[in-house]
Amino acid sequence: MQFFYHQNAGENEIILDSESYHYLFRVRRFNTKEILKVRNLIDKKLYFYKFHKKQSFILESNTQDSIESNSQKDSKDSKDLNLILAIIDLKDIYEILPFLNALNTKSLNLFYADFSQKNRVFNTQKAMKIITFSCMQCGRTDLMKINIFENLDCVFKSYKNASVIDFIDSKNTNKNIESLDNLELQNIANNGIIIGPEGGFSNAEREKLKKNNTYKLNTNNILTTHLASIYIASLVLSKC
Repeated sequence: MQFFYHQNAGENEIILDSESYHYLFRVRRFNTKEILKVRNLIDKKLYFYKFHKKQSFILESNTQDSIESNSQKDSKDSKDLNLILAIIDLKDIYEILPFLNALNTKSLNLFYADFSQKNRVFNTQKAMKIITFSCMQCGRTDLMKINIFENLDCVFKSYKNASVIDFIDSKNTNKNIESLDNLELQNIANNGIIIGPEGGFSNAEREKLKKNNTYKLNTNNILTTHLASIYIASLVLSKC
């Protein structure tokens, strides 16, 4: 654990709820004689607290650390990846959240594609909790954003210049995304990269996507949607 999260970090006293108390003292085996490093994941500062009593911690005087963590320094030099992912099995989405967050993905934008299972409702509160724990483990000092879009048309209102990853080598595919140089990859990462569901895009969606740049993956094996998202995030980070 690189630090502990508390929404009130920075105040003179923080009180842990029962869940946070259990995690810190039972799971992480925190010693009351240790100094607890805490962030609120908003102001980028690291605060140092000492145990007071029961579930209470007191802020040490003059211990606010405005020096950025290594992960934050790295994120300034990295590309801002706005990943646009079709709703797939929710279990798979929750599973990839800590990986995407640790890979400095700026935002995960989920949308209901024509072949998505429409009866699945994404639990944003659960997702943000997973991302928060990921930050505590990897040291990232800001939370990956989560956005939900009703369909592909709604996606284009925010990401009209998004590029597309197509698992089918169609005539509309430009080239392998791995062949892009650093600047090209930076541009498409910022503008958004769309990955469709397991069943691919519908014919109607393909018509809408014709005006967008389309790329394929240079991999020996076929990747599932959630594995492709981690692959893209890793590729973007590796070319920083």
